[in-house]
Amino acid sequence: MSKLSKRKAAAISRVLFFLVLAQVFASCEVEFSPNAEWKEIPVVYCVLDQDDDSSYVRVQRCFLGSGNQYRFAEVPDSIYYPSDALTVAIEQWNATVASDGTLHRTGDAPRQVFDFSYEEILNKQEGRFYNTIQPVYACRTAGLLDSLAVYRLVVVKNATGDTIATAETQLVYGEMQLLKPNNVTYFQFAGTAGSRTCELTWRAINAARQYHPIVRFRYRDFIVNTSVNPPDTTIIPHYIDIPCNTLKSNMRDPYMTTNLEQNYFLATIRHNIEDVTSNKNIIDTVDIYINCCNESLAAYIYAGNPSGSLIQDPFTYTNINGGIGVFASRRTHIMFKIHTPVSANSNYVKSLKELGVGF
Repeated sequence: MSKLSKRKAAAISRVLFFLVLAQVFASCEVEFSPNAEWKEIPVVYCVLDQDDDSSYVRVQRCFLGSGNQYRFAEVPDSIYYPSDALTVAIEQWNATVASDGTLHRTGDAPRQVFDFSYEEILNKQEGRFYNTIQPVYACRTAGLLDSLAVYRLVVVKNATGDTIATAETQLVYGEMQLLKPNNVTYFQFAGTAGSRTCELTWRAINAARQYHPIVRFRYRDFIVNTSVNPPDTTIIPHYIDIPCNTLKSNMRDPYMTTNLEQNYFLATIRHNIEDVTSNKNIIDTVDIYINCCNESLAAYIYAGNPSGSLIQDPFTYTNINGGIGVFASRRTHIMFKIHTPVSANSNYVKSLKELGVGF
């Protein structure tokens, strides 16, 4: 069994593990009676992104028993399959494209199969679940995922040869364009003092049901040590991510728009800067990430965080046949580098200097 790098471990923990926490307890309590005949229910999570180096599948057990369920969660045999218990694969199928951009699987057999290997993460965050290890199934898929294919997840129990879970998804695809701001208009805030905003407008892409833009503000500490001759200069780069509003798409309108408030932008920067004494340089660009996901992941997120009335019955979303969880897709690497004003007289630069944190 091999160990993932810290970067990969952090990525898969972020993408897969936190989805499972509330879901397993809710599903076991709501769907199944502790006194019913035992039935194996796999819990499966996988989110594909064609821009990632590797893809990951999380598979564990949904457990039943009399007593404290939190005690069961602390026992690895209650929630994890043995390393040789499962075969996990994702099939790549040919597809036809409908008028709305959705894909439909065609053919009698997959054109390619990605076999996933058992891996262990050793730095899972502490919580209710057993946390010495976190098993996942991994496969390097860099440059191999076809945006116009349908993907079918298959989980087989080796002892019996039975397929215990399946699911299908398509990728989020197409070329996104950021229309506002751009490198002609720059990233800046317009309007009257106290209510200035920056408009973000982009072209929607196929199969994207939900969007979450993030503005990455970059700066650097500029530290001069005058106790040596000649003076020694240390430059330390930093960045702060400022999340914008999450938008749901009707998957018909060609454009999406949201507004970022200047007061919120500045307050987020001020709150996240720890060292307010050192001199800082303002970088003359920001990175704008337009994160998005398909219908399945959007539905799963909404099921865990429903909006609207406070009087609302909780519900569970899953698209896993034979189990619970989600098999979905997203894009998290779509980024645009946009210039910012550099004049000391600009509202953008003056507002950052007025924060009093060293700019």
